[in-house]
Amino acid sequence: MKVIAVLIPTFNIEYSLDVLNGISDYFRDKEVKVVIIQTRIPGVNQGAFDYQYCTGFEYAKSKEVDAVICVSGLYASQMNEDKLRELLQAFEPRPVVSIALELNSRNSYVIKADCRRSFKDIVNHLKKEHDCKKIAFFSANETKSKEALERYDAFTAALDSCHLDFYPEMVYDGAFTDFKAHDIIKERFKSKSEIPFDAIVCANDMMAAGCIRALDEIGVKVPQDVKVIGFDDAIVATMMSPKLSTINQDIYSQGYEAAEIADRLLDGEKMKKELLNPLIPKFRQSCGCISIDHSLPSYRSVDGEICSDVCEKNNGVMQFVNALSEKNTVVTLLDTIRGFNTLKQMFFSLRYIVQQCAMSGIAIHFFKDVQIIDSEQEFVLPENVDLHMFYSGLANIEFFRPGVTTNPHEKIFAARAMEDIHGIFILNPIFMGENNYGYMLCRINENKFADYNVYLKIVMNAIAQAYEYTSKIQEGRNLERENTDLALQSRMDELTGILNRRGFIERGQAALDVLQETDTSGVVFFADMDGLKKINDTWGHDMGDKAIMLQARVLKDIFRSSDVVGRLSGDEFGIVALGMKMNYVENTRLKIDMLSRKVSIENQLPFTLSISLGAVDLQKSSVLKQLLTEADKELYKEKKKKHARE
Repeated sequence: MKVIAVLIPTFNIEYSLDVLNGISDYFRDKEVKVVIIQTRIPGVNQGAFDYQYCTGFEYAKSKEVDAVICVSGLYASQMNEDKLRELLQAFEPRPVVSIALELNSRNSYVIKADCRRSFKDIVNHLKKEHDCKKIAFFSANETKSKEALERYDAFTAALDSCHLDFYPEMVYDGAFTDFKAHDIIKERFKSKSEIPFDAIVCANDMMAAGCIRALDEIGVKVPQDVKVIGFDDAIVATMMSPKLSTINQDIYSQGYEAAEIADRLLDGEKMKKELLNPLIPKFRQSCGCISIDHSLPSYRSVDGEICSDVCEKNNGVMQFVNALSEKNTVVTLLDTIRGFNTLKQMFFSLRYIVQQCAMSGIAIHFFKDVQIIDSEQEFVLPENVDLHMFYSGLANIEFFRPGVTTNPHEKIFAARAMEDIHGIFILNPIFMGENNYGYMLCRINENKFADYNVYLKIVMNAIAQAYEYTSKIQEGRNLERENTDLALQSRMDELTGILNRRGFIERGQAALDVLQETDTSGVVFFADMDGLKKINDTWGHDMGDKAIMLQARVLKDIFRSSDVVGRLSGDEFGIVALGMKMNYVENTRLKIDMLSRKVSIENQLPFTLSISLGAVDLQKSSVLKQLLTEADKELYKEKKKKHARE
């Protein structure tokens, strides 16, 4: 069975959804495995650990993959084109079908938008239908992106073809953003009389939206005074007033055609190296082709025909219904994953997770050893991966730890039950922080990729947490043996028997990571003994050490075994109290005070043990050291209160 990998940076933008819909619809009923891999853009990290998604490139190099489709235009918008070409050349000799960027390699094929033809259509339309003679242009040339430069060249060529003058002073750069386009118009022109053009063409819809907003603010009416045309036909185009005339790139068709090329190439057919995809100008209200009073969504075509403009993604009611459905799914999914802690418990919930997420199967694979990856490190895909759990609704099969090991360089579908199942799959790495555990393969039933992005993030976090929790249980079984381990001893405080500063920071931060990933409450304490200097000066340092040791015992007795307690320095202690809420802090202080008095009497101390605590919840920071700093500030306030009472 053919296996085709699709490389795309993100599911979360309209362009991605359109192209993926086209690819998925082409393959929907064909006996082909399509593996969609969301990789982010190498070197561009919006989230702290987004670079972990870049590991997806390595799975697409598996010998099991027969061809690759790359949505290269999205990558090229934010990374060097030559570096992108070099990255994609690693997939040859497989056929590589690129959407937007020519790869200039032996076995690559490209689908490009026919910008020149579409810009000629709109400039000709503005000239003949609306008698426009001075046409301005909002470019994004400063971004140096391929799309921006292509659209600028297409516009200038269109003016020449239509025998209209080009005015360099009427070219403005809005960097593809609404706000910059708005600000440039407002800075350059203060009133209608200063406007030198009768139409303006923008290199994307966002700049057109900003332009229309700014023109309105200085008293210029669109389309009566100035015609405005955008590019992309984004959702914003039909949400505006007036509705925006624009160019629809028909991204869906580009995805569909890329899928067809890859499929036919694997059938042995010869295909053209370059395919120009025709674009669709849609003339709406912002150029005056559709009346502002016209109630039904429609546009005028290049041929002058009035066409329906109804689209589900532009339908507000459908958007609301879909959003409500997705929110309900997320709530149900979160309730399900709260019901398990270990990997085995997760396995018992696997079929419910799959059903809730509109999937028909999932396979979870773990590396032999957790891979620690930082943003500067190149990921080396291990040669062995274990299939840990699997569920298929189509085959009605589920198993846990079947003992199946595979080499992902050779094969990414480890489950034998998946060998004869075709369809659309999403491959998602499993990671938490710098830890990379493996990957999951999910067979999806619908084209709701933005929703799947949310579901898989939740499931991925649940898998990583269950993995860590299960590992800790297994470590606990060997605790007695570990107590003799030098690595553990190096993290223990000799005097008190609790964690030293190094051990506390390591274990406390790990506990915080789990708490904050699961959005669980917790409190971090910074504690400082009262009067230790007086104890040392009056009764000697041996008595001072005894006081520290007994105070540590008090803290260990008050806090649970699952909490993290450590000695930070001489008489300073830190505590990470898992699950505690701030309204319980005062009660904790009272318990510590009572037990400190009891221990002092039982050990016949010539003084009474006392300790002050500063406390903060997890809203302050995700970093333990920062939380300790905040708790230290609260400790200072607590000390002042005590001194005021003395």
